[in-house]
Amino acid sequence: MEYSDEMTFAEYFKAQEAMYRGLITFAVVMEWLASHDFAEMTDKEARLLDIEVSKRMCEAWGEIFILSLLEWRDGQ
Repeated sequence: MEYSDEMTFAEYFKAQEAMYRGLITFAVVMEWLASHDFAEMTDKEARLLDIEVSKRMCEAWGEIFILSLLEWRDGQ
């Protein structure tokens, strides 16, 4: 197999998914901090935030997939 500088779609999507997870995590944490006057969160609250991030990722997964596919295809 010949070496290629081009990313496969799977590699590109994995990177995009990680980026969106980071953005969603940031948004969820900032929402929580703002609503709790920047108090320190407990372990239970951190686990609940992780669940919220996973929920939002599930809700956005289809859009992330389609956007990634279109961007990857345009770069080919």
